[in-house]
Amino acid sequence: MQKKLPIIILAGSDALPGPSPAELTHKDMLVGFKGIQKLPSGTPLIRELINRLTMSGRFESPIVIGPQRIYQNILDCEIVDVEGPLSATLRKTYTLISSRFDTLAPVAITACDVLPTPEEIRRLLETSYDQNQDAHFWWQMVEAEPSALGSSAWKQSYRLRPEENEPLKNLYPGHLVIARIGALRTRVINSVLQIAYWYRNRNLQTRYVQLAVQAFQRLLLEDLQSITSFRLPLFSISIPFRGLIGYYKFLREQLTLQEFEHHVSKTLLRRTFHTSAQGRPVRFMVTDIRSFAKDIDTKAERIKPVRIIT
Repeated sequence: MQKKLPIIILAGSDALPGPSPAELTHKDMLVGFKGIQKLPSGTPLIRELINRLTMSGRFESPIVIGPQRIYQNILDCEIVDVEGPLSATLRKTYTLISSRFDTLAPVAITACDVLPTPEEIRRLLETSYDQNQDAHFWWQMVEAEPSALGSSAWKQSYRLRPEENEPLKNLYPGHLVIARIGALRTRVINSVLQIAYWYRNRNLQTRYVQLAVQAFQRLLLEDLQSITSFRLPLFSISIPFRGLIGYYKFLREQLTLQEFEHHVSKTLLRRTFHTSAQGRPVRFMVTDIRSFAKDIDTKAERIKPVRIIT
């Protein structure tokens, strides 16, 4: 039997909602703390998610990171209080893991607005994680055509080749990460994820320029800190350069999933770990379990795609 993993649920909310995708309006989008949205059964989304994670048998008791004032009356699990933008939630997550767990042991992290069944959770881990558990950063990409996602069909997908000379696959980002945070450049990750979150619903071609400008500014600050610590200032050069190469190959439909892994490894992992885990410290696995791509962002998604367990 596999050892149960610690799992953290990110359940904060930015004060300002992100931009609506082109296909939808602000009236279509859910705003505020999505974890307290009621499912058709009347159960808050986050409570149903905790129930399903527990029933999967693969995780320890979930820990919720979010505002105590929002969740204390609807949850009976541990709540780590934080309120603010995504960057604040991520910093609190790092502090919690550092103080509670071995930073080189795997910890699972998920969002509060997905709802895979216990069977889907077990199947994902058995088929995609268990044989890759030596990775320092593991993540899934969900293979599906937009028509298969129903009310989630508007979400951004990426056409990549799993291997060179293999056919392109239409892939959606999943919402379960298993990481060993001691191997990660956490400040860089926090900055990049916050920027990506701000521009998450915009067209990729437009979004890339915005991401690149914002990322360069943040990484330049990281480099200035490196200079004061007598370390080489490489972030503001190497990371945008790798991003540019990956983006160019992506537009030409030449980027493979393993190349993407390599770029992420060089960008987000500490140099000490670049050659660890059999030379693949970052693993992105393709799955067909669509529920991991269906984060609930709209009123239609809240109502239609969820299957309630009784």
